[in-house]
Amino acid sequence: MKTRIQSFLAVFTLLIAINICANNKVNSSDTNNLLFENDSIYETVDKVPVYKKSRGNIQKYLAKQLKYPVDALAKEIEGKVLVSFVVTKDGELANVELVKGLYESIDKEALRVIHSLDKWKPGVVNGEVVHTKVTLPVHFYISDESRLIAQQIKPFYLNDRAPLFVIDKKKVTGVTTLEYFNIKSIRVIKGSKAVELYGDEAQNGVLVVETKKGTEPIYRRY
Repeated sequence: MKTRIQSFLAVFTLLIAINICANNKVNSSDTNNLLFENDSIYETVDKVPVYKKSRGNIQKYLAKQLKYPVDALAKEIEGKVLVSFVVTKDGELANVELVKGLYESIDKEALRVIHSLDKWKPGVVNGEVVHTKVTLPVHFYISDESRLIAQQIKPFYLNDRAPLFVIDKKKVTGVTTLEYFNIKSIRVIKGSKAVELYGDEAQNGVLVVETKKGTEPIYRRY
């Protein structure tokens, strides 16, 4: 097993993908749901709400903030997610809802970035600021570079049973690039021993990588 893995590394850069989605989870307590009178929320306004960051270019902001879920990247899933929310009179975000999903981890990431959209200039009707409902597309498209990475990490996601990856005693939280000559050792742990050492996240096994001293992994975000 070790020989096979080392042979793989000798040809390709080791691309390790996460199966930890903790940072992508959106709990009900995070949705900031508020109660409004039905007629107090406007969908058509004289002046639409404007996001105060990125000079109002919200798609530019979303593209910069998105972290492509690695399981979706491995399956080359791409497309558009629709999310609705209310921009309140105070310019705050409320009642975030998934309108049209694409894939579980992608949907969670779309909700995560939408929840980060604070500080709005509210919508206006007849000269007065109002609560405004907005429906926004969140785009997930794979670049040519990312598609090459997808091909290399795909084997780790066969049958949706990706292992947990640990580098230098730390669980990986992104796509990590390690040149093979910087790797000191690789160890595979399976079964109850893996769960005992690393918890339920290790039910599909653990690939433990130890790097040589002075190695600095390169973390890519997708």
